[in-house]
Amino acid sequence: MPVFAIGCLSPACQCCSRVGQFASRGSTQMRKSWAVATVVALMVSGGPATAQAGDDWDAQMAKQCPDMVAWMHAKEAEVTADRKAHPLGKPSEPELRAGLLKMGDADQKARNAVIADGYKHQELAKTVLAVDARNLPRIKQIDTVQGFPTPVQVGNDGVQAAFILVQHADRDPAFQAHVLDELKSRPDQGGVGAQDYALLTDRVLLAQHKLQRYGTQFTATDGKTQMQPRPMEDPANADKRRTAIGLPPLADYACMLGVTYRVPAKS
Repeated sequence: MPVFAIGCLSPACQCCSRVGQFASRGSTQMRKSWAVATVVALMVSGGPATAQAGDDWDAQMAKQCPDMVAWMHAKEAEVTADRKAHPLGKPSEPELRAGLLKMGDADQKARNAVIADGYKHQELAKTVLAVDARNLPRIKQIDTVQGFPTPVQVGNDGVQAAFILVQHADRDPAFQAHVLDELKSRPDQGGVGAQDYALLTDRVLLAQHKLQRYGTQFTATDGKTQMQPRPMEDPANADKRRTAIGLPPLADYACMLGVTYRVPAKS
């Protein structure tokens, strides 16, 4: 299952990255796809957005953020080895899995169109938002009927598709908080990776006007100012919390954002 972009739907440039998961997918376009929705938000709201697209991203990452690139490759190897060591059987609910993958595919296609277009046309950005609006009622219905899907039911790719639909549910923060509580009560976060769990944790906390915990959410009010983490609890120990769940150091993460958006990013 390909990786999907993260939804950041406020007028400000709120940026986040599922680096632990997209690292396992391999392709350049997929490694950049997490950034698309941030640009989408700015295009729709009329704000400036300058994001790095094309093969230049890899070259600039290798030059400016070698530690981040090394971390990504190490995470890719780690995820691959883990899935080989713990293979899943056939999903117990193949129809549910197929539906989740279909919604996830629509999500990715809309965002990849924005990447291919170079973030130029507002119509494509609005298409991303429309896809998210169609997907939201269905993933809420699934969760209401049976709870958040498990790897046994829908496979790892089905869980990842379901999770990304929740991540894109920014217009319904109460639903995001509900899913976070669900996952919190399950062993190993219900099959959701620690990085993704941290990402949703920060999004929910900020939506509740609280301090984020892991520093996954960055912000910039326009394309010219520095990008920096949104308000965070105990910033001095942020890297300890990030390391404990398998995230890269905040400075490396900020470096990646600077390459992606062509503006300085500070931790």
